Amino acid sequence: MLYQHVKTGARVKVVSEWDDGEWFMIEDQDGRVFTAYKTEVVPDEKATKKVQTLQVKDAASKEEIRKFPPETRLNINAATAQMIADHIKGIGLKTAREIKDLQLSLSGERFHSLDQLKQIKRVDWESVFAADLVRV
Repeated sequence: MLYQHVKTGARVKVVSEWDDGEWFMIEDQDGRVFTAYKTEVVPDEKATKKVQTLQVKDAASKEEIRKFPPETRLNINAATAQMIADHIKGIGLKTAREIKDLQLSLSGERFHSLDQLKQIKRVDWESVFAADLVRV
């Protein structure tokens, strides 16, 4: 079962749990391992079904079995302003540059949660998050 980290939007899998399921050790697609409280992750049924289908195909073709589906969401921290404008409908280059300027003004020059993006008021972030288009 795959999960989605609520704060960052990253897809993760549970490596282990403790305190009767209150805390999880999770691994993201980039191989980073960290801990999360049970309210910080939600089941991602769509990604789980997709990766199960791909795992069957991988086994049939005798390739290495994947743990996560291919990533189609845009990582806002790594994207350029042009990439943001191209990937998210309704965001032009000017707004994309504002997003990157905001990122550079933050501690560590990166977004740490999706909620930080809501400081840019011109974008309907709820619909962007609901469409699962971005992650940080």
